[in-house]
Amino acid sequence: MDQLSTAERAEVESHLITFPELRIDLSEIERALEFFAKATALSAPAGLKTKIMDALRDEFIPDTKSGSGGIWRLFAFLFGLGLVVLAYLFMQRNNQLNTSEQELAALRDTCQTAQQRLNSQLQLLQQLTVPQNKIIPFTATPGFASNTDLYFHHNIATKRNFIQVRSLPPLTADQTYELWSIKTGSAPTRMDLFGKPANGLVEVQYVEGTEVYAITIEKAGGVDSPTMTNLIGTVAVGGQ
Repeated sequence: MDQLSTAERAEVESHLITFPELRIDLSEIERALEFFAKATALSAPAGLKTKIMDALRDEFIPDTKSGSGGIWRLFAFLFGLGLVVLAYLFMQRNNQLNTSEQELAALRDTCQTAQQRLNSQLQLLQQLTVPQNKIIPFTATPGFASNTDLYFHHNIATKRNFIQVRSLPPLTADQTYELWSIKTGSAPTRMDLFGKPANGLVEVQYVEGTEVYAITIEKAGGVDSPTMTNLIGTVAVGGQ
């Protein structure tokens, strides 16, 4: 709608290129605006013209042959018909406005929900551009998860971690992904449970002293000890 500055437009376009999943929200907003435009448009009822012409032909064409009486009747009928049509259109317009107000309220809620979701995603994206953010690719387990494509966003200044998901092995209905913190001399510590995120990003816990983060596939609800045969991949952060 040309409401953005040049810098804001460039920032949005950059995010759309980096994270194509944001186009889903953009498409929802565009569809909502298009639907509202159609909902408020006023058009004549289907077949109205045909009904008027048929009524004129059937009622008045024979009477015009009898002289001025038929002409006055025709004039009176047209005048009355005009009032009826105006009243009908007014009622249609009033009903349509009432419906449009309800649709507008629903569309407003839809747009607000989409805007809140988009703002939330943009806030997450902004966290990935703050200073000292390290982007580290996961090392996938050969064979079992060779098609895995994950990046770990690790920031020791803000103490926040994000996993950027591009590709993960599929889950069954009774499975989940589980994240683990691994430190030398200690058993793996269970962390977050998550499914495949809709927007490609999932924030996970930051655990001080973690040397390696690992992801496994576990049964729903998680387990206390990782199933190493279901190890998807690991990422080393060096104990920071």
